[in-house]
Amino acid sequence: MNPVRKPHAPRFVRLGATHVDALFGPSASLQPRIEISGGRFVARERVSVVGRTGRIDGVAVVGPAEETSTVRLGPGDVERLGLDAGGGLLLVGPHGEVRITDGIQAS
Repeated sequence: MNPVRKPHAPRFVRLGATHVDALFGPSASLQPRIEISGGRFVARERVSVVGRTGRIDGVAVVGPAEETSTVRLGPGDVERLGLDAGGGLLLVGPHGEVRITDGIQAS
């Protein structure tokens, strides 16, 4: 049996509750836009992901909020952002920004 392959490797962010507050304001909650599965959804909220040498705006946020934040990057994003070992990424929202050094996954 052949494994099921996704047609693409999307980039997205899963946020911890404290990062939701920092990026979107105190007492903010993620608003569902598209249901995925298992109670997960693509939220209406978007963030910018900023690296040492680049920026990607409008990155999807997948909810609901988790305990910790993770960032899933697509093909070529590591080079585009200038991501290096230990450097981390900056997530920018309408209310603030947070630095992520752990939980960065690249495809």
